[in-house]
Amino acid sequence: MSDSFSSKKLNSQFLSSFSLLLVVMAEKRAKTTLMVDEEEDRFYKLPDSLIQHILSFLSTKEAVSTCLVSNRWKLMWYSVPKLSFSDFDRANNQKKLYSYVNNYLEHRKRGMKFIPDSAITSFKLHINCYQRSKSRDLDKWLAFIVNKKVKEINLRVNKKKTYRGDIHYYSLPKTLAVKARYLTKLKLNSVELDSRYSFSFPSLKTLKLACVRLADNDVVDKLLMGSPSLEKLQLRFYCQSSDPQLRINLQHSLSLKSLRITLSVDLVEKINVINLEFLSLMCVDFAKIRVSACKAIRILNLSCYLGMEDLSSLEYLISNLPLLEEFTFTKVHKWKLKHIEISNQHLVKLIVQNFFGEELNVILKSTPKLTTVVYTGCINLSVSMESSNLLFGTFVIHEGQENYDTDWFLDFTNFLLNLKCSWRSIDIHVKSDKALIFPEKLKRVCRSPLVDWKNLTFSTEYELKRESNLKDALQWISPTLSLKKGRHFYKSSFKVFENFQKNKEAFF
Repeated sequence: MSDSFSSKKLNSQFLSSFSLLLVVMAEKRAKTTLMVDEEEDRFYKLPDSLIQHILSFLSTKEAVSTCLVSNRWKLMWYSVPKLSFSDFDRANNQKKLYSYVNNYLEHRKRGMKFIPDSAITSFKLHINCYQRSKSRDLDKWLAFIVNKKVKEINLRVNKKKTYRGDIHYYSLPKTLAVKARYLTKLKLNSVELDSRYSFSFPSLKTLKLACVRLADNDVVDKLLMGSPSLEKLQLRFYCQSSDPQLRINLQHSLSLKSLRITLSVDLVEKINVINLEFLSLMCVDFAKIRVSACKAIRILNLSCYLGMEDLSSLEYLISNLPLLEEFTFTKVHKWKLKHIEISNQHLVKLIVQNFFGEELNVILKSTPKLTTVVYTGCINLSVSMESSNLLFGTFVIHEGQENYDTDWFLDFTNFLLNLKCSWRSIDIHVKSDKALIFPEKLKRVCRSPLVDWKNLTFSTEYELKRESNLKDALQWISPTLSLKKGRHFYKSSFKVFENFQKNKEAFF
């Protein structure tokens, strides 16, 4: 992680915490009638721009409450550029939410007459259950912010299912579809999109659609045609979100550089985007990618789909992307296929994720520029390579067990012996030091050392009092290996695994 990125993250965390502190102060101040004199006010000298930035980390209701912090802050909420409203954390409180948003926007509208720089750059609205009777309110709010040249919209209006079984979605209004000329980022969740309007988003750079109901086959394609500046597109659909007979075509975009699609049912008809540089697909047939057009792809993330029995389309795709530098392959289903061949003249980094207990053989046929291999998953893996280039390898093993018996150590031995590549360095992460201490009976029947890699490192969690014994035991595996204490990488990888399991349960 770069120093600049770390600094930005720390600053963001500090400002977020500081914002919450202001809310607490405002709540305490609200319990008294005393207002601190401005000369004694610790926040009086803060510049307006910094105050507005701090308040942008709060929900709009919390930002308004800070008017009690200081005399000078009484009207500061009128100029906060980011608005955020939600009823997700307040059960059965929708009436108050609609009333609050209406009152706030009315005050904001009046305030713009005497605060000329009161711009609205971002609008976030999350409603837990859509009420058709309130659609005019939603239309009015969106029309207001669009008229104020909003740049970012995050809209989530959860569908409502009636006692008769009917499902009601909030449909995107014409005002937003055709008049949001300054919009650069649009995030829609659980709303309905149809093609009755000619979409016009001339400034849109990023579009994220999650659980959106597509009313027509050509909605996504028309969105692309109406977004000539779009660079990033993310689609995530459940099978219940749209008619399973619908098809998504992705071909009318010259500006699109990043595309991420996550589905539970394959709705994609064709992917034909000539300037695409990043592509991530889950549960999409790889044959849908028109290789002759998508020659600019540099980063490719693919997850196998249900019923997949032939990897020829995948292997053909990889070998015919002339600019491909990084490839990630994830097994999200149990399947019969056990072998995958990787061949690409420009590939630099390979990432494999295998969260099932099935065997997986990775064959690196023609990869002269490959330098890095990262693997996360079960221990049933073998890797072989035809070329002799030296590799950096990282392997994070998820054992899924607490008791390490003879079968485990035999599998672990086979795992080490089946990493048939030339390694510049190799780092293996396991959950417990118990997974590394081979039983004496097994050590007597197996040769030592198991491997002759010069730079082998094991990373695991262990108690300091066992460190000496652990190192002695590991000498049997390789006399030149080193040991790292700590499980930062393992924990991070395991978090990815847990998130995958949650997403899998949500989808399937």
